[in-house]
Amino acid sequence: MLLSPDISRIVLTPIATTFLEMHQPPGEKLKWRPDISFQLLPKPVSASDYRHYYYGVGAEWNWLDRMVIPDEELEQKINADNTEIYIFYVNNEPAGFAEFVKEIDFTEIQYFGLLPSFVGKGLGNYFLHWVIQQAWSYHPQWIQLNTCTLDHPNALPVYTKAGFEIVRTEIQQRRILKKD
Repeated sequence: MLLSPDISRIVLTPIATTFLEMHQPPGEKLKWRPDISFQLLPKPVSASDYRHYYYGVGAEWNWLDRMVIPDEELEQKINADNTEIYIFYVNNEPAGFAEFVKEIDFTEIQYFGLLPSFVGKGLGNYFLHWVIQQAWSYHPQWIQLNTCTLDHPNALPVYTKAGFEIVRTEIQQRRILKKD
């Protein structure tokens, strides 16, 4: 069943968004784990299937943008030729997802994260390193991602420890759910 935000409670608020880039692939390769697998979602991906993972991962972090755009617009974005979406499995159970957008010079890690029942089980670091390796597998000149003050407080330090460098930070208006 798809979780869905109460759209009547959405408000705009200023947040700090930090843009990061990595210009060299990491030297270390991930070790294979028999309990972990990744599956590319076949296209066309429906808006409801996508939102199941997107909001499943991002509900706690106010991932709302793709919950409120029309299905047709969302389906154009997620089914674009340069977009790939992977489901992260642990013991054959969906544990998270990652979305990549391949541009001419760079690959953007658009979204990625763990479903709540898999957080705190030592999977995040492995997943992040797989995501980084996958982004580099498209042979870009660099890879990039961003995080904001709505994300987990450890996100930025984890990304910089993994080898990303901060390019800039800017204040943006973002949708959040107003607290009662």
